[in-house]
Amino acid sequence: MLATNLIPQLHAYLADPVIAASIGLDTQEVELSFLAQGEYNINYLLTTPYGRRVVRVNVGTQIGKPGGEQIAYEAAALRLIEDAHVGPHLYHVDPSLERIPYGLLIMEYLPGVPLDYGNSVQIAAAAATLARLHTIAAPANSPFIHRRPLIDDLAEAQSWLAPYLACERAPLAVREIFEHLLEQAQIAAERDTARFPEPFALVHTDVQAHNFIVDTQANALRVSLVDWERPLIDDPTYDLVHFLLPTTTRWKCGYTFTQAEQQHFLEAYCAARPDLDAADVRERQRIRRPFILMRALGWCAGAWVDYTGPGRAINNNDTLLKIEEYLQPQELKELFGEWL
Repeated sequence: MLATNLIPQLHAYLADPVIAASIGLDTQEVELSFLAQGEYNINYLLTTPYGRRVVRVNVGTQIGKPGGEQIAYEAAALRLIEDAHVGPHLYHVDPSLERIPYGLLIMEYLPGVPLDYGNSVQIAAAAATLARLHTIAAPANSPFIHRRPLIDDLAEAQSWLAPYLACERAPLAVREIFEHLLEQAQIAAERDTARFPEPFALVHTDVQAHNFIVDTQANALRVSLVDWERPLIDDPTYDLVHFLLPTTTRWKCGYTFTQAEQQHFLEAYCAARPDLDAADVRERQRIRRPFILMRALGWCAGAWVDYTGPGRAINNNDTLLKIEEYLQPQELKELFGEWL
């Protein structure tokens, strides 16, 4: 297993005095253990006499950043959000691939638990965290991908869906639904794209419960975001829509927001962003919903082709089962409503 096989190399890497100094160590009394893995990264817990850190190893990309460029992209995001206190502190990044054949960074370990969708206090705190994030304007020379709402949502969905639509193993009925949805999205994008004027700000793009860390031990409730592999420069509705989608909330938590809970979240967000017109935010969120939903399901479709084909570096069977749950004709009809 890749996560286990990398541990000896990581121990040797961390034994380098220069590396140790970069993360605040002057001793080799450290313990490294597997923490978690996602689709594109493996995370390890580094326990030291001076506190805990996370060693993050990148093994893939969903934004076309090869080799060490992906981890450098994530590190740039952690530097940019430092003063907003919405994510972990970055200690070290190594995109060279010289001693470890993957991009690597070391960051602060944030204690806490995943976001509880059923806890209205935590949901309001998550909304406030997103509001702080969305006030961050990226510098002109930043490396972050700049997106055009609707237009680029559609382009990305088309890209993710292409291998699925071309895959004879994929059910014909589902492929036909996606082809119809792409046609509907093209019409809507041409009609509504002007509703999303710049300037834009940094968005996280994967705001699901397990990427929020809720510290319930602090004097004041602290809600932070981790997993900064795919931040973009975009309209805040990207994150607002993604947060509320049932495909997001059901992914690992089996939860679906009621209309009242969605309203509570949006009210909390708008209360933390008095600079915005709340009615306009809600309307842009409504317009953008099917586009972000298509992007999410397009990713699922592309991942299904990958998962059911020849081997890959990381395999999560639970992920495949959830993907197949979403890619059912009746499920798609319920999610897209009037578009189908």
